[in-house]
Order: sequence, then structure tokens, then C-alpha cells
Amino acid sequence: MADLSPAGSGLPSATLSGPSGSGTRLSEALLPLELAPRTQLQLSGVSRWNALRGVRVGLVAAALLLLLIGANLATPVYPLLQQRLGLTAFDTTLLFTVYVFALVPVLAAVGHWSDLLGRRALILPAVCLAASGDAIFATAHSFGQLAVGRAVQGIAVALATGAAGAALGDLLPDHPTLAAKLTLACSAGGVAFGPIVGAALAGGRNPLLTPFLVHALALLTLCVPLALVHPRMPGARRHPTEPPRITTAFHLKPRRLALPVQGRRTFLLAAGAGFISYAVFGVYLSLAPAFSAGLLHTHSRMVGAVVAALLLGSSATAQLLVPPTRSPRLIALGMTGLAGGLSLVVVAQYADLPALLFLGSVLGGTCQGIAFRSLFTSAVAAMDPASRASQMSTLWVIVYLGSSLPIVAVGALARSCGLLPAVSGFAAVAAAGCLALAGAVLRRR
Repeated sequence: MADLSPAGSGLPSATLSGPSGSGTRLSEALLPLELAPRTQLQLSGVSRWNALRGVRVGLVAAALLLLLIGANLATPVYPLLQQRLGLTAFDTTLLFTVYVFALVPVLAAVGHWSDLLGRRALILPAVCLAASGDAIFATAHSFGQLAVGRAVQGIAVALATGAAGAALGDLLPDHPTLAAKLTLACSAGGVAFGPIVGAALAGGRNPLLTPFLVHALALLTLCVPLALVHPRMPGARRHPTEPPRITTAFHLKPRRLALPVQGRRTFLLAAGAGFISYAVFGVYLSLAPAFSAGLLHTHSRMVGAVVAALLLGSSATAQLLVPPTRSPRLIALGMTGLAGGLSLVVVAQYADLPALLFLGSVLGGTCQGIAFRSLFTSAVAAMDPASRASQMSTLWVIVYLGSSLPIVAVGALARSCGLLPAVSGFAAVAAAGCLALAGAVLRRR
């Protein structure tokens, strides 16, 4: 039988001491949530680094943050790509949807793998794959090459999304709120910092090469500690009479997406809030530089990046600083605030008031961060630890779908009707969705 455990066939592995785990491989015993005492692990070989829990949390958070930064690194250079390659606003939105269309199927197909193989078994390849995506994007000379680079980035994020979120839940079982906070903050923070980092690195003589080269080097540097750290399996301790989690490759076949049995209503509310939020985020990231250029009378890449990142940065800050709430009224107020922020952004264009653009972005991002984090924390807390990665992948599949078809529709409308009418129509639909979701939260028992 093939050895599919993270330790691998023929590699030195840890053993457990004590009456219940004597002589049992760490990868088979499935220690609960990374909490085995370090003194009980008999490690051999320099490559089996038994890192402290805080170091492991930092590595997972850094991987998730860097992956999301890379996925949005090109936002400020899209206008330059449009000039050099003759791309349109519709082509730019298509590049965003290529990323999502590559991400969603992979996330749905392999989202449960880290429940079986371990979290690092997916996070480390994802980081390496993201570095190759940077290389493809940096050397692209056509729309097709850009699309391939975006697809590779989407696959990398898909491999790590469920695994990283589940890993933080495994590492912080006594602090589930902190685990959810880190997951959302790294996701939203990476999306927010991506345009700013890209604009800062694109100020030199090679604006289409330097950002991706620097980011690829950062990813490859992170691969070193990820490769050295000793892997530990998720889930509860397996009884000695039970079979290992993986006996054949059949266990790794794609599974149908399933909703959790417990907390299903909260799960659906969190998924709905995430779907609307990521639709708004996608439109901001793809069209905000062009949308704000006329209002602010500038074509600066940094200004466009700041406008694009303002909404997401406000969301990430709110998720870090504001504790989650179970109050339906506050959550509903947060979704209503997102609708109000979108309205201010549109009014800013018609009234030629730049201040409303910044105010609406901050208001919408802050309110979205409070509402989504509260729903997300409640949904994750109700998940089964043994299938946390699978259920979290289902949640993220629904959320990321918000960054696909809505953005394509906005891009098509912008090509036929103009940018401002397209964004205005999208804002009206998204605001109506926010208000409907706020009503559903208030009706929750």
C-alpha cells in the first residue's frame, strides 16, 4: 500500500510516547490540533523542524497573505498593459474572471485534500506555483499569456485557501475568534495591499517586471521554512483499531460540495455576504483606477491603487480591530452600511465630489468587515473539525463566485454603455442585495 502520509515513505517520522500512542507514527495518530507536547516528539534529522505553534501560525498567515497580494499585484499596471497590448476594460475584467474560473473548480475538487494529507501538503505547492505564476505574468506579451498567468495564480490560491484557514483553526483551537480573524484579515489584507505593493514596485524602469520578480523571490524565500517544518496532521486522535484516513488514492477523488449540518443558516448568510462583498471587491480592483482617473484628474498608478485598496483596507482593519458580534441588528447595520458606501461612490462621480469617493469606500469597507467577519466567525465555529477544510472550501467557492459573473457583466456593460452607467447599475444591484441580506439576518432566530 502506498504511503500517502505527509512524512512520506522512508523518511524519519515522529513517534508518540505514552500508553495510548506508543510506537504510533505522528502522521497516523492524527494528533489533535497541533497540541502535542514538544517533549513527547522524538524527532530525527535536521529537516524535521518542530516549530513552535506561534511560528506555525506566522508561516500559514504569511503564505495566505503573500498569495493574495500576488493575485492582486497587477491591478495598478493594468492601464499600462492596456496601452502596450491594446486591452480594453472588458479584457481587464476577463482577466479577473479567468482567475476565478481557475480557482473555483480546483477549490471544489481538492478542498478536502488537506483533511486527509495535512495542511502543509497543499500550502507548500501553492506557494511554489504562485511564484511560477509571477514569472508567467512578468514575461507575458499577449492577452493569452496574461490569462495563463492569472489561471496559475488562481490555482495556487485555490490549493491554499481551505488548507490555510483550516490550519489556523487547528493551531488555535482555544482561540477560534483569533483564527477566523487571521484568516479574513490575511485574505482581505492581501487583496488590499496587492495594488499598493504593485504600485510601489512599479515606479522604476521596469514596471511590468519588478513587482512580479520581487514577489516571486519573497514566495521562494517562504518555501524554505515551509519545507523544513515538521508536518502534523489535523483532526482528532485516531483510535488504534481504526484504519488510517487514506488507504487508496480513491479517497482523494473530487467530492460534491456539501453544506454543514450544524449552523447551516449562518453558513448561508456568511456565504451570501461574502458573495456580494467579493463582487464589490472585484469591480473595485478591476475598474477603480479607470473609474477614479477622471474624477481625480490624475493617471498616477499609486492614486489608482490607493482608491482600489481603500475599500479592502478598511475591511481588513475593521476585521482586525472590531470584535465579532452576534447581534443581528449590528450585522444588518453593517450590510446596510456597505450599501450606503456604494451609493456614495456613485454619487461622487455624478456630483464631481472626490471626497465622497473616499468616504464611501471607507464606510463600505468598514461596515462590510464588521458584518462579514461576524457571520464568518459563527459559521467556522459551527464546522466539524474533521472536515473543516472541506466545509471551508465550500464557503470560499460560493464567496469567490462573486468575483466572476458579476464582473463580466459590468465589463460588458462598460463596453456598450460606458463605465459610469455600468458601475452605477452594478452598485444599485449590489446595494439591493445588501439590504435583502440585512433583512434575512434580522429574521434569523
